[in-house]
Parts: sequence; C-alpha cells; structure tokens
Amino acid sequence: MTRVIIHAGFHKTGTTSLQAFLERNAQRLRPHMAVYQKTELKRARYLGRWYGQRPVFWRRWLFRLGFRAFLRSVPDAPVIVISRESLSGMMLGLRGARLRPARRYAPMAIPLAREIIRETRRRFGPDVRIEFLYTTRAPRPFVNSLWRHVLRTNRLTQNEAQFAAGFSPLPDLEAEARAIRQAIAPVPVHTAALEGYADHPFGPAQALLDLLDIPPQTQAELRPIGRRNPGQSETLSQEFLKLNRGKMRGRKLYETKEALAIAEHPPQTRRKPQYRKP
Repeated sequence: MTRVIIHAGFHKTGTTSLQAFLERNAQRLRPHMAVYQKTELKRARYLGRWYGQRPVFWRRWLFRLGFRAFLRSVPDAPVIVISRESLSGMMLGLRGARLRPARRYAPMAIPLAREIIRETRRRFGPDVRIEFLYTTRAPRPFVNSLWRHVLRTNRLTQNEAQFAAGFSPLPDLEAEARAIRQAIAPVPVHTAALEGYADHPFGPAQALLDLLDIPPQTQAELRPIGRRNPGQSETLSQEFLKLNRGKMRGRKLYETKEALAIAEHPPQTRRKPQYRKP
C-alpha cells in the first residue's frame, strides 16, 4: 500500500530548511522515500497560492487539475513525500481578494487538502494511506517573521505593532491545524512546532524523519543543513520601512531592498523572495 505524506506548510515555520535538508540528503533518503518539491510539483506549486489569493470555485478546479497533472508524473513508490507550503494557500499577511490580507489558513487550506486527498486517491487508489504534516510556530515570532517578509517583498508601510494589530488575535497555527484535522478526518494531520526543533541539528526535518520511522543508522549518516532563509535584522527591517514610506516605487524599490538583504545574508544562506507588484 502506498503511503503519501503531504507537508503543506505553514509558511515561515522552517519549511525552507526542511526542504533544503531533503534535497541535501536525497541520495541517502532515497531508499526510504520518494521526495517531490519545488518545480517538480509543476503548476500545482503556485496554483495553491493562487487559490488562496482568491478562493473561488474555478481556481480550486484549476488547482485540482494542476495537482492531478503532477501526480500523473509520479511513479509508484512505497513512500512518497510532497513538500510545498503553497499547498496550504497564500502566506498570511499578503493581500488577496479585494486587497484584503489573508488572516487565517483553514479557509484556504481545507479545500486544498480535500482536493489533494481526492486526486491522491484517484492516482493511487482508495486504499492509499494519506497523511498531512503542518509545521507550526508560536504566534508572536510567527507574526514577526511575516512582517519582516512582507516588509521586504512588498511596499508595506506599517510597523510591526500596526501589522500585528491587523490580526486580532494573533494567528494560532496549532488551532488552524486542528480545524483542518476536523475537516478532513479520518485522514491524519500531524503538527510539529518549530520551537521544539530549534536545537536539533536537523531542525524541523526531524519531525518528518520521526513520522517515517527512519532507522537510527540512516539518520546518523545524514548531513545537517543549518538555518535557511533567515529574515533580515531589526536594523535592516527599519531601513526597509523607511524605504517603503519614501518616494521609491516598484522594481527599483524591490531591487534596492534586495541588494541590502544580500549584503546582510550571503545568497547561499537565504532564498531570493519573489517580487510582487503592489
């Protein structure tokens, strides 16, 4: 029986580190799992985010077709791991329909999870074992990470306190995962808090290794990845805020901030964010 693990986010919870770990240790992990992420998901990798920006039926239908097309390219294997945070929708704090920032994951993630379940059963049969894994993070550091990301990639002019006040209350990712779990039961939903793996050499990837019962002898051969995609410092965040409140616009503003971010963090330790038009 095929077992499929869907690591569907959430954003800013160590997902980049987890994915980089899987990529770095692909050869050693290959006997235990087939891993699909990034461009391997084809159009499905961004159709989930696109649905989250405006969760209407036809965008959900397009995600279904995109995920179906991706699964057609996946050969049979005993264990399959699919990792992409956009499978839970768009990042909270970013503007979606009617220019309103997304405040919760469950309204986006539940329909996407149902489509993933539907298409996975369609591809591998009704007996396929499907499980979801959501990495989580404590509310305050999560919102701080969101603020720094949106500040860098968009022309956000709110300081952190103003940005956080827009949530009221702060996002509880464990509660979001519980809502998803209730909605898609009996399909299992697992969570792993980022704080619980802060001191582990494999970071949040350890949660996936534990879930799959990877043998200790195999784990001993794996190479740690370290922290990936770190946010900018508080000093640089304040510089971004000043730039966003100034007269600079569009791509020039983005490129100016990106140059400052690269100067603070070398390219090999951070992922280049996507430019988003305001």
